[in-house]
Amino acid sequence: MGSKASSKGRPDTVAAAIALPADCRLGALDALAPQLREAARGSAATLDGAAVEKVDGVAMQLLVAFRRAAAAGTCAVTWSAASDVLREASSLLGLDGELDLPAARPA
Repeated sequence: MGSKASSKGRPDTVAAAIALPADCRLGALDALAPQLREAARGSAATLDGAAVEKVDGVAMQLLVAFRRAAAAGTCAVTWSAASDVLREASSLLGLDGELDLPAARPA
């Protein structure tokens, strides 16, 4: 049995699931950066930013770099969720187009 190919000619694989930490600032990036690098080399990644309570510009830069690396390769990136803090930081930094975060869910 061969592997099935997606409509874009990539083999169908399970997306790498990456949960962003509640404190998504410089101190957390030593653990997050390698996960994002590995995911960018795959065919799909799903980011979960629901738990993010604190974020800084360095973390936002890392997320933009990840999205760009994924787009340059063959990795399709989706978000399962994004916290209000993450969405606000994206908006304040003018990164809404780059990060393509999901809309806020009604309470």
